[in-house]
Amino acid sequence: MASRQDPWMEMILEEGDNNPENPQVGVVYGRRRAQAKAQSGTEKSLPRIQNRGSFIMGNSSSWSHSLSIRGRESIVIESGVNLQPQRKPKGPSKRPPKHTSKKKQDPSPDLRKEKEYFEEVDAFELLEETPSASKGTTWVTGGQQQAVPHNLTAILARWGLSDVTNTSLDKSVEKSLLPFFDKLAIEEKEGEGEVAGTETVEPHVVQHGLPVGEDECVSAFTQLLMVCKQTAPVSLREVLSAYCDPVSIRKLGEGTYGEAFRVGPTVCKIVPINGEILVNNEVQKKSKEVLEEALLSLTLNNLRKEGENSCTGFIETIDFRVCRGAYDAELIRAWEDWDAKNSSENDHPKIFSDEQCYIVFVLADGGSDLESFVLLDYKEVQSLLLQVTASLAVAETACEFEHRDLHWGNILLSRDNTEDISFTLGGERTNATTFGLRVSIIDFTLSRINTGDAILFLDLSADPELFMGEKGNKQCETYRAMKKVTKNCWGGSFPKTNVLWLIYLVDILLLKKPFKRSVKDERDLRSLKKQMSLYQSARECLMDSFFSGLLVAA
Repeated sequence: MASRQDPWMEMILEEGDNNPENPQVGVVYGRRRAQAKAQSGTEKSLPRIQNRGSFIMGNSSSWSHSLSIRGRESIVIESGVNLQPQRKPKGPSKRPPKHTSKKKQDPSPDLRKEKEYFEEVDAFELLEETPSASKGTTWVTGGQQQAVPHNLTAILARWGLSDVTNTSLDKSVEKSLLPFFDKLAIEEKEGEGEVAGTETVEPHVVQHGLPVGEDECVSAFTQLLMVCKQTAPVSLREVLSAYCDPVSIRKLGEGTYGEAFRVGPTVCKIVPINGEILVNNEVQKKSKEVLEEALLSLTLNNLRKEGENSCTGFIETIDFRVCRGAYDAELIRAWEDWDAKNSSENDHPKIFSDEQCYIVFVLADGGSDLESFVLLDYKEVQSLLLQVTASLAVAETACEFEHRDLHWGNILLSRDNTEDISFTLGGERTNATTFGLRVSIIDFTLSRINTGDAILFLDLSADPELFMGEKGNKQCETYRAMKKVTKNCWGGSFPKTNVLWLIYLVDILLLKKPFKRSVKDERDLRSLKKQMSLYQSARECLMDSFFSGLLVAA
């Protein structure tokens, strides 16, 4: 009798051949490895696997020497822009007629137009259309990206932030933003180069404490200011004091790229950006990277509004703020208090100068992560699985969302007095029983999403170490399973990756989390895991009979 193979391994082995050829959507970049790490050559593969992977720059050449290929990136092409090469119009051939006579021929015809046409075609590599955002078009060209500026006005309007474009910005900042405004929103005056309400824009560098010459960083920085509704960076103290008395601030945790503090009723994640010094032995994130993360968070925030697809299972982003200056004394005190108890692995924030810039994500307080949260019984486990599955199902339906890093440190839990929550999937509103448990999904660093105006993703093929973790470790095995599903081509939509993390979650609950349960409860969880291996999306998982008793049509 053949031995039974674990359904997890069956699913991994089967995935490789069943997927259609993977479309590529642009080129999205991995972070450069810090020079110190690159030289050491002895770094362990995943020293901080639960915080975040360290993304390694690949050796592929950039399509533009002026563009720094780092971090998350998207490609947006405004509607009406035609990137196809000009084709030769149909009609009679312009080729000179053949001569059969041996008589003296006329001088050679002028072929300059034909030559210019074919030179133009040869110089323009043919573009291959790929899956794209519902508004605008996304393309790839020979594995490299065709760059077009963000249609930021359209993106901001999606979240009711269109009034940001009317902010009274500094004149030089206002000029630098013009290329990112929607063409239809700009009225052209008579005379070439004149735009209503502005002077002719000359190439220049806007300085907000940033190194001169980093054009790509500066343009993204001004966009970041727009999203944050700011005209210039503010101090950390100014932001934090808006939510509490700074003396009450305490540190909650840390990651490779930033620190998390409890600030009144909120949690503030502070990430240094654009600086030259290494932080925690890593190159600091650039404005472009955090801008993309902000846009992704806004897209998920939009799911909290009533609509055809809506839910509240993703952490609410309350605000974004761009700051500048050294760490405030109260933040230093909170950092040192945490360090004394927990022995921080991060660099002391005293390394930051008065010129250092930051992005501050102001988030709702989602509670404790699953790793440290104490689950009481099987009902809470059912509630946890239901809420995570429903949230992923809604997001993948609404915006092709894949989390791609949903380990137990990225699921926050808390308890309240509500017995159910509601979500809408495909226009059908449903109530889900929670047994008083609340779930919030966080950390979208590795996530893939279609905002409606852009497709954002992180190219994990640039970080081979992410897939070299401990054999048998469920989290490491899930990264490798994702690679199998995507065939290491991360730009396409592969909702199966959400299923892989749901299977991981069931495994973690069975193997790592103690809670009151019966033999039947364990059997039901194992059965759910086996069934999930057959599904291709979180939406399909939600239809499983495991959840049927917890869902009621609203």
